[in-house]
Order: sequence, then structure tokens, then C-alpha cells
Amino acid sequence: MFTSLRCPAIGFGALLAVALAIPAAALHAADLGREDEVSVRGTIVAADPSTRMIIVESPERDTLSYRVLPTMGAASSGDTFNRLRPGVTVDLRYYRIVDMLVAKSSPEIDKQAATLVSDPAQGPGILGTGTRARLWALSGTVIRTDLAAKKIDLVVSNGGMVYRTPWIKSAEGQAVLATLKPGDNVTLVFSERTAFEVVPIN
Repeated sequence: MFTSLRCPAIGFGALLAVALAIPAAALHAADLGREDEVSVRGTIVAADPSTRMIIVESPERDTLSYRVLPTMGAASSGDTFNRLRPGVTVDLRYYRIVDMLVAKSSPEIDKQAATLVSDPAQGPGILGTGTRARLWALSGTVIRTDLAAKKIDLVVSNGGMVYRTPWIKSAEGQAVLATLKPGDNVTLVFSERTAFEVVPIN
């Protein structure tokens, strides 16, 4: 089973996905659009300047991780990452996670997923920045599917933890989701949750 791809903790870690019951070549993701933007206020609980990752606790979105772009928008007065410390409250604007690939595992699908993650050009474009969201992947065995929430609970191949996937947005991914049953092995690729504006307010 596919074990070489990383699964970020607490969500560490596309508008189009190739997620057909019969595997096919992956498509390049379209740029992330306004409909993928989310705004939230929360308190930073961890920040890592080396990876530009922050974890924010918010009553609106629970505790989630975000990769912060080097330029964080005009309202942020440029790159203010040095102000992003635990305990600081921020107004955050970010692009939600979107699925790039949802498919039953096979050697071909696993190779395809590894190729997607290793190629920066495969991620969805981030509006107005000239950059693309990074990708991450996981594989595992389905415990159950939640068709209402459009998510999968699975046992991750690498480590055996139980993990609930992000929302599967694409029509292709949702079509595969509807075919899955407990015991199926699946491979998924998602974009990272990417913050394009972070404004400290205290």
C-alpha cells in the first residue's frame, strides 16, 4: 500500500480533481477563486518561521494549520511574520483546502500522487500572486464515509492513525466518495490551507 507520502498533523497541511473509479491522468488545477476564500479571527497557538506555518485556534474554524505566504496582503503592511507569535490574535484570510486526487489505491495511482506532490507546478494557482498552493497526500484504509459532510474516516497507511479527511469539493472526488466502502484502500491529494493575509490585532 502507498506509504511514502506525508500526512500533516492537525491538517498540515484543485478546483478540479481526477477521481474516477477507473484511474486517469491528473489534470492541472485551476486557479483558486473568490469562492475558495475564507476569513476567520483566532489566536495563534504555534508559529514556525522556518516553514511559515502557523496554528490558529478559532471558535469559527476550530484549531487549524495554515501556510503563510511571504507577502501577506496590503492590509498586513507587507511580511509581518515576525509578529506572528503564540498568544497573538489575528484576522486571517486564506484559501481553503481543495482536493486534487481521490481514487482507490493502486501502484499507478500512488505513483501519480507522488508525482503531483513533488511537482510545484501541479498545485492550484493562488490568485494575484504568481505562486501555487503546495500539495500533500495521504493513503489508507476506509473506516467509513460521511456523504453529508463529504469526508472520509480512514486508517492512515504510514503510522496507523485514524484521520478524517478535509471536505472533498470536486464533483469527481465526490463521485468516487459515493463508491467507497469500509475496507477500501484510497489515495488522496489535497492542497494546503494557504493564508494570503494575516493581520495581527493585538
